[in-house]
Amino acid sequence: MSKCRILSLLLVAVSSLGIFAGTSFVVAGSAPSYSLKSARVPGTVDRVVSMLEVSGTMKSPGKDKTEQSKLGVNAAIAYDERTLDAPPEESVAPLRSVRYYDRAEAKIDVADGKFTPVLRPGRSLMAVEIDRSKITLFSPQGRLTREELDLIDLPANSLLIDRFLPSRPVAQGDTWKHDDSLVVAAFGLDRTAKQTLASTLTKIDDDAALIDMTGRIEGAVNGVSTRIEVKAKYRFDRKTRRIDWFGLLVHEDRGVGHVGPGVDVTARLRMQMVPNQSSERLSDEALRGLALKPNDEATQLVYEPELGGWRFQYDRRWFSTGSDRQLAFLRLIEQGDFIAQCNVAVLAPVAPGKQATLEQFQQDIKEALGKDFGEFVSASQKANEQNYRVLNVVARGTVSSLPIEWHYYLVAAEHGRQIAFTFTVEGPLAERLDDMDRRMVASLRFDPPKVAAGEKTTR
Repeated sequence: MSKCRILSLLLVAVSSLGIFAGTSFVVAGSAPSYSLKSARVPGTVDRVVSMLEVSGTMKSPGKDKTEQSKLGVNAAIAYDERTLDAPPEESVAPLRSVRYYDRAEAKIDVADGKFTPVLRPGRSLMAVEIDRSKITLFSPQGRLTREELDLIDLPANSLLIDRFLPSRPVAQGDTWKHDDSLVVAAFGLDRTAKQTLASTLTKIDDDAALIDMTGRIEGAVNGVSTRIEVKAKYRFDRKTRRIDWFGLLVHEDRGVGHVGPGVDVTARLRMQMVPNQSSERLSDEALRGLALKPNDEATQLVYEPELGGWRFQYDRRWFSTGSDRQLAFLRLIEQGDFIAQCNVAVLAPVAPGKQATLEQFQQDIKEALGKDFGEFVSASQKANEQNYRVLNVVARGTVSSLPIEWHYYLVAAEHGRQIAFTFTVEGPLAERLDDMDRRMVASLRFDPPKVAAGEKTTR
């Protein structure tokens, strides 16, 4: 599990019938009814401050039983948010905004480790798009790390929360249920099996409407089942016609998954919003020329070891399951399915002219696979755009009677540094890997040789 994936704790599936349509109501009686429709429009700028506290246990597989360790998170997030697109609920057009973060930090205590993720300098500007149940956050200033993305990807996204308001006038005591699509987006799930989330107008006066929200959610996160109990309160300011406070209490029990441990935690989120603000950092002039709509390149993440030296880009469907300066392990999860494993290893530098030949690389692969080896599918050698020498070998075989395909890459720079990528995928799933392996390898960059001055060269 990434060091702060726990920040994205909560979570559900996609409706193709519009963004969040289908709210149903339980009417209390013949009391006066009130419209709680949001006045949010494109150009609106809000000040948003969020605090997240998480406490509980992390569950990891042990030799004989599941092992548990204490987990604690305290995160503080503050930003200005300018709405770019705010279509009506019945529209299928996405919601869009742009944010400037002046605070994004967390303190994480897990097992014997302590982590303090923050946004790097030059990553304060973020664009947000909510397309049906899919929320995409990215920085127009450059690619994010997984830790940075998880740090800012909180439940109950501030661009989304107006969708909790009723779509028609309600009286005090009225209750309205929330559509699966909204629950999926708000809590970051793959899908729901069952959910009962609903809001009730509990109090209203000339100044504000107070709303309670409760329910249970059964669903999946990255293919792993989870059960979530939700209690929330939020306030609708009748003068600004905006939600200005949102409090969320969640208990989640999630199983051990493909890309991380399970959790049994309680999370408390407090979010305050001050609408109708101004922000020079989000002015037309400040945003001129920036790409604020997501695309494949902008949403790629970047992996870089803590001490630097090399880096590569990867699709968000890959999740890190462990790493250090010399090794990285990632798994590809798509629609809850475990598709492929990727191991990245830093090898000892070699002197010019001493690099392995393609034939040697194939022989090393065959010996490493041993009895699991079946056949070579392809083998090639080329120089890429960075003038790195790339050896690529695809092999097939069987492991425990399962057909397996391995994609091996050996990338070497002129100055001698080299890195090996190994992608492992079950044969029937190889098509779903598509060209993500080639794109990841092609994005590899080494730092200049002086960064590696302390390393020895094999001759």
